[in-house]
Amino acid sequence: MDILITNNPKCEKHFEGVFHVEYVDGTPLDVLKNVRGRVHLGHGLVSHPMAGGLPPGTTPYKSVAVSADCAVLSAEFVGIVENAVERYSRHGDFYPSTNLEQHAQLDLSLLRRS
Repeated sequence: MDILITNNPKCEKHFEGVFHVEYVDGTPLDVLKNVRGRVHLGHGLVSHPMAGGLPPGTTPYKSVAVSADCAVLSAEFVGIVENAVERYSRHGDFYPSTNLEQHAQLDLSLLRRS
């Protein structure tokens, strides 16, 4: 069963039983750093860490699926996740505090389409 790394409570509940869900109590950057650690161990990206093309800081939620199994370290996956971490690190931590339900639903929808 693949692993879903998320800080979105809606995704945590929705994908229970579909993914092994790892909930991160933190920011989207915290989620991406967790994903980066997994990718460096050889887990593959199942969903793109920048799905939907949303700029950093526009939503408080981030969900990324990685493979359950570790394989050979992929330079492509490392590059993708490092780019995402760098973009979020450069932007800072501004996240809207309103419409959280809509932001959670958007994150859920992006993951369901990937």
